[in-house]
Amino acid sequence: MKSHIKNYLSITKKEWNGMVVLITLIALILAAPYVYQLCRKDNTINAKEFDNALAVLDKAKKSQADDYADKASITYKKAAAGAVIELNTADSAKLTGLHGIGPSFAMRIIRYRDRLGGFYRKEQLKEVFGLDSVTYAGLQAQVKVDPSYIKKIPVNKVSFDGLSRFPYLNYKQMNAIINFREQHGDYESLDDMKNIAILNEGILRKIGPYIVFK
Repeated sequence: MKSHIKNYLSITKKEWNGMVVLITLIALILAAPYVYQLCRKDNTINAKEFDNALAVLDKAKKSQADDYADKASITYKKAAAGAVIELNTADSAKLTGLHGIGPSFAMRIIRYRDRLGGFYRKEQLKEVFGLDSVTYAGLQAQVKVDPSYIKKIPVNKVSFDGLSRFPYLNYKQMNAIINFREQHGDYESLDDMKNIAILNEGILRKIGPYIVFK
């Protein structure tokens, strides 16, 4: 009887090895989720980068909306027939009355006018970012320029920082104007500035209305 029970309960070495492998596989399967959680690194969001991306997106949307408003203004914001606006004294409210000019373009015109020191001819409007020849053609009859409002640059006293806002000169040209003055004395006329090699006729013609030699 005992021998029968012993024979019934006994297992071979091959069966034992199979059982060990099976138990090992079960243990690995049960442990796998926990090992995965320990080894896995969650991707974290950089809050600062996320905020910056949102800010860029909001700015792009705002710019797009402003440009849309400018285009829409063509149909419902027009100056009275025959009205002419002086560009060097007009505020943003008056500028938005021009054909094709909305709040965004009005602010661009004012910012560029401040950098220049004023307009000396109305064609300079085409230098304002985004204001193309088609828009200019639609409003040129509604504007005029009084050059007496121009804030001129005292070229014999101005510092480099004082020249830096001026859009017609680059860094090297500003530096050359200051250095030439320090080496050769005050300028007496625009002709003296022709001796500066990197100032060609085109540049001198553009900056001439903005320079005073007192």
